[in-house]
Amino acid sequence: MVNLNGSYTTEPNILQENLAKLYETVEDKRLICVYTILTRENHIPTKRVVELALTPDFEHECVTCASADSVYRALKKLQEHGWIIGQLTKVGYVWQLLLD
Repeated sequence: MVNLNGSYTTEPNILQENLAKLYETVEDKRLICVYTILTRENHIPTKRVVELALTPDFEHECVTCASADSVYRALKKLQEHGWIIGQLTKVGYVWQLLLD
């Protein structure tokens, strides 16, 4: 959902619904990993997503995210499906959830 100022909002009920859809339909668990990370920290660079994926906080969701490459591929796949948006900045790609 886009605010009037162009920023994206994160509504908990929509986030939970989208995460439930991912668990039901997605075979690639990396997508669940990065989506879960973005529900907790939204609008973050790829480097931060990778750092979080390798922490104990996300060890259950991110079992299959063994490298920065696998995390990046999952981010790109979620972007292709319209779940998130990646914007190129000075620090690299910054990722943000999209809500409909």
